[in-house]
Amino acid sequence: MEKKAFTLLEMLIVIVIFWIFSAVLFRTYNIISDISFRIEQQRKVNEELLFLSEILQNFANRNSIDFDAYENAWISELKNSKWFTGVLYLSGEDWKFHIFSSWECVDFSELPNTSQLWSGCALYLQKDNEANPVKLTDSSVYFTRAKFKIIPYSDKYFTENTSLCDTNYFACVNDDGFRLFVDVYPKMYKGDNWANDVHLLVQQFFNI
Repeated sequence: MEKKAFTLLEMLIVIVIFWIFSAVLFRTYNIISDISFRIEQQRKVNEELLFLSEILQNFANRNSIDFDAYENAWISELKNSKWFTGVLYLSGEDWKFHIFSSWECVDFSELPNTSQLWSGCALYLQKDNEANPVKLTDSSVYFTRAKFKIIPYSDKYFTENTSLCDTNYFACVNDDGFRLFVDVYPKMYKGDNWANDVHLLVQQFFNI
């Protein structure tokens, strides 16, 4: 019995089906790759945040806020800013040191271009008896626009005015502490690409 050959129409149908199937597979692969990449970026950010949190809490456990390090002029400025500061002074078992962030980082809300980032873009620790600071954060994650809020932040450290407790609960909390506010971006951040658009606004409290 003679075998029947494929017609041109049948060949075209097979090619179209194969093309559609390939396109669906390619699209699915791209979606899975984007999801995997985004998850990896989020994992890096979360791991670095956890590592930094452990470091800061260890410092908080061994030290206290060094109010004497804030000079009179700075104290006045801090009062006006509700005790928000870019530099956290601590002293205690680790002697005297301060923690700060590099301010050269790009504001991503205005210009999502990591090529203009300063190589630092991190949190640093510097002891009073040492000339060079120590980088606390990894280069794979950017920490920008970090701020600390000192608690308690009222005049109770500089005056006997106890009436402050009536108007501001946090002015009279018994335990000192500080809050960290910081924007965190992975190194591969790109605002116009969903897979790279990983950005966290972090607020965390550390008890002293």
